[in-house]
Amino acid sequence: MQQPLQIQPRPIYRAERPVRDPKYLRFLKRLPCVACLRTWSVDPAHTGGHGMSQKSCDLKAIPLCRRCHEAFDADPRGFAERNRLDIPALIARFNRFYSERITGTVNESSPDSKQAA
Repeated sequence: MQQPLQIQPRPIYRAERPVRDPKYLRFLKRLPCVACLRTWSVDPAHTGGHGMSQKSCDLKAIPLCRRCHEAFDADPRGFAERNRLDIPALIARFNRFYSERITGTVNESSPDSKQAA
């Protein structure tokens, strides 16, 4: 009779350190607020999951003025619905624009680059 296979226990989720990119955050500060289009007092708002005393990845931030940033932090889902914001699409667009125009790299795997071709 065969012995059953043993499964080695491994962590289901491997925590990763969030990416920190000060240049990307400065890039976002130059853009208008995505909710009200104000161009002054714009700060990057981190949109991803937050851990214990830890912000999400800098590459998942969007530009929001201070008033909108406070409203977003209070109720992220409600804020996005009220302002009709597709947060993941905005993040992808800002990341793509930053990588293509600012850093000069092109991501061939992005869906928009395939549509443009």
